[in-house]
Amino acid sequence: MNPKGDGDDRNVVPLGKEPLPEPPAPVTRPSRMHGLSIAAMATCALLGILATFLFVTVTWPGETGRYVGAVIFLSGVGFIASAATAVFTAARDTYAISREAAAGSDEDR
Repeated sequence: MNPKGDGDDRNVVPLGKEPLPEPPAPVTRPSRMHGLSIAAMATCALLGILATFLFVTVTWPGETGRYVGAVIFLSGVGFIASAATAVFTAARDTYAISREAAAGSDEDR
């Protein structure tokens, strides 16, 4: 339709069809390693929270307080390691290639 609105569309030239958009890539499920690392994160977080609560509220005899502190520290290290594993496995799953494609690339060399 022309801007004047008089209905004279003789000067309109079709530019062609728009290219069809690419179909979206199939969504893959997260790997088992990703799920295990998220479960490990939750376990370390709960263990660290519980150990911190016990460290603060209970008067521990002798060297026992040091062991509780070590549990707090190790649960923090485990949480960070599990978080890193979850991130890296999620990134790997995003750009995963099929086994057939990987096997084919080795034979082409």
